[in-house]
Amino acid sequence: MESVNPPGMARRAALTVVLWAGFWLLGLAVAGALLWVPVAETRYTGSMGLAGIMAALGSVTVLWALRPRGWFSRQKNDAKPLSREEFPELFKLLDQVATRARTAAPRKVYLSGEATAFIGMERRWLGLKREPVVGIGLPLFAFLDREELASVLAHEYGHQTGGDLSLGPWVYRTRRSIALAVDSLEDSAFFLDVPFQLYGRFFLRMSGTVSRQQELAADALAASVCGPRPTAEALRKVHVLGPLWGAYFAHELVPLFEQRVRVPMLEGFRRFVAEERRRRDVEEGLREVLERPPSPWDSHPPLEERLRGLGRSGDSGGSGAAAPSLPLNGCLELLGGEQAAEEAWFERAVSEGLVALRWEELPEKILVPDMQKQWAGSAIDPSRMSLRDLPGLLKEGEALWKRIRPPGIELLSPEGQRQRVRQLLVGWLSSALAHRGFTPELRPGAYLRMTCDDVSVEPQAIVERLTTGALTEEQYLEACEVLESAALQRTAAAG
Repeated sequence: MESVNPPGMARRAALTVVLWAGFWLLGLAVAGALLWVPVAETRYTGSMGLAGIMAALGSVTVLWALRPRGWFSRQKNDAKPLSREEFPELFKLLDQVATRARTAAPRKVYLSGEATAFIGMERRWLGLKREPVVGIGLPLFAFLDREELASVLAHEYGHQTGGDLSLGPWVYRTRRSIALAVDSLEDSAFFLDVPFQLYGRFFLRMSGTVSRQQELAADALAASVCGPRPTAEALRKVHVLGPLWGAYFAHELVPLFEQRVRVPMLEGFRRFVAEERRRRDVEEGLREVLERPPSPWDSHPPLEERLRGLGRSGDSGGSGAAAPSLPLNGCLELLGGEQAAEEAWFERAVSEGLVALRWEELPEKILVPDMQKQWAGSAIDPSRMSLRDLPGLLKEGEALWKRIRPPGIELLSPEGQRQRVRQLLVGWLSSALAHRGFTPELRPGAYLRMTCDDVSVEPQAIVERLTTGALTEEQYLEACEVLESAALQRTAAAG
């Protein structure tokens, strides 16, 4: 272990300090060069001309852009940490891994909603004392078995023993200072932001190299403590399932939280992973993450490089296509089981109470009432119109948008208006079918499906096909007869 950290730590510390100092030297050099112009003009011509005045203003602008912002402010963490008394099994694992890694286990452990883990420093006693804290994402307890989670913890301890927690704030503050300086100078005269943009790219490249070395060193420690196989398997699972969890959380859970509703999170994720045909917005977001090429500015090495460092090359497992075969029960017993784990997260992540519903209850209690509320009394109230009106509404396009758009300043282009109309008409058709007895079927990640006995349709697909011409108006009108017949049969059966 001694060969993993101390020599590299000294080199990383020296490079970080040099890069940090280089930014401020660059800023002072630019400001000084600008300030020399009015000084030289006054000295050699006896007066200051327009160029001198502009240069002096530029120097003041640069110095103002470089001012420290937020360096000494203390970010208050209101999150409630997990307690040893409440989760003894988890803390037992933390202590065991810390002993094997020859370090001290952090006293504070936080439960996050992200598919990752972190370690950081929390300031105490007016910043005079700092103590490490660790955070573990709820999804990791579902993705990973006990030994794989132990390897993730050992990796985080590797950052602690490697001195990365001392270097990280320097890198973060310098990145933030460069970004703020570039943002402040972006619209200034004489392209004052150019040298800072160039240095920012150089700094990101160099600090990215340092960060990637830190990750590989932490991987090596995790492998020495827990073994290469669990370490590699944990990396592979997080690589495959992490983006899926991020998409699921953003597209499925956050909208429900905004409506003050909670659902079984991990159960929904299992359904999301197993879904064969996800919505286009979900798939596009996933592709953007999974297919993004490696960048020299990345803080983490590519998965294959990390696996090579562990001697497990070829274990990368491909992309999200392999996700359904991975187990999603993991080591939730460390938090008392799946329900207790979710309760612990909701208790700490949500400040106000949420209404707990099952996924099957969402259509009846949330979706249908929202549909009815959205369209009731509108100019195209679907309860007072025929399903056959849809092609005509689509043809109206911009004119329809002008009829139904909310009040306020119009910012959409004509094409944007047409796209917005198509989106609204998906909801309109869903609401129209709901009024006729069709039941919404909500599957995490998938398009809404409306069913009536053995008849099932996706309003999104119908609107898209009508728009592109894949479904003609005549074919749609024939389909309307089938839909209306199914609705009438259900009404007759109910009566």
